[in-house]
Amino acid sequence: MVKKIVFSVIQNHNIIKKVITRLQQVKTLNLILHDPTQDFFCLSDMPQSIKNADLIVVKVRNECSIDMLHFAKLYNIPTLHDVDTVLICKNKIALDYSLRTALNKHEDALGKFVMPNSWNQSLTDVNKFKEWALPKLPIVIKSHYQHDKYNRFNFLVQEIDDVDKFCERYNKFLYYDVYIQQFIECDGFEYKIYVIGDKVFGIKRKNPIYIYLRDKPENIDASAIEREKFEISEEIKHFSKILSMELNLKIFGFDLVRRLDHDKFYIIDLNDFPSFRGIPNVERDLKEYIENYALNI
Repeated sequence: MVKKIVFSVIQNHNIIKKVITRLQQVKTLNLILHDPTQDFFCLSDMPQSIKNADLIVVKVRNECSIDMLHFAKLYNIPTLHDVDTVLICKNKIALDYSLRTALNKHEDALGKFVMPNSWNQSLTDVNKFKEWALPKLPIVIKSHYQHDKYNRFNFLVQEIDDVDKFCERYNKFLYYDVYIQQFIECDGFEYKIYVIGDKVFGIKRKNPIYIYLRDKPENIDASAIEREKFEISEEIKHFSKILSMELNLKIFGFDLVRRLDHDKFYIIDLNDFPSFRGIPNVERDLKEYIENYALNI
């Protein structure tokens, strides 16, 4: 029996292109491609290809991606990640709640993994914000929502005057809530963990904030930072399984940093369908997982 898969994704990403090519070669799959930035819907007459899909796989880019997952939930169409899971991952505040709940629930098994202090705040009244922020410095201001790359930022505030620089650069966000994390002084690296089903991969790269502190570049292209493999410990593998179970995630990634003064890891971010950059032949693993998942639902 041929299974119909709708794959909603921006197709110009190098890894995604290779995944698509591999999936198109599977005779038991009928792959239907959807671009969330170009292919929109008549809401009273959704395409039959979506209505009759056996599985919808979405790498979220914008609200159109979320809309498709809402439709799938209403009409009981299987999805790789359901809309509730994706909405949690999209919203950094909701994600923070969920991660803390998972860590607290499994505290005995996850003693080496913690979260930074964090807050939601508003910069509508800048002076009030400065008064609040001063005793907490250094902090990192992050966008509340993370799937829209055009409205996503990480901004380090070391001194209180840095708040004015943020307000100048991101003035349109002064009327929206922001997510704020305590800045963790670490070994200068980010440890990026990628999960595809039961497989766990580890990539290490220099932390962009530390690159900024050292070189003060105008802009940092995080995707261009050199990456190298690092060995995944059994503790990280176990942590990955718990996150997968508690957040109902099958393909995802999360970022860890390690403090200088002890061996604990801080989880600072999570993404429900990351880039997987730096993993050799990762398109093979993604193709195999999506294929097997589709054929067994």
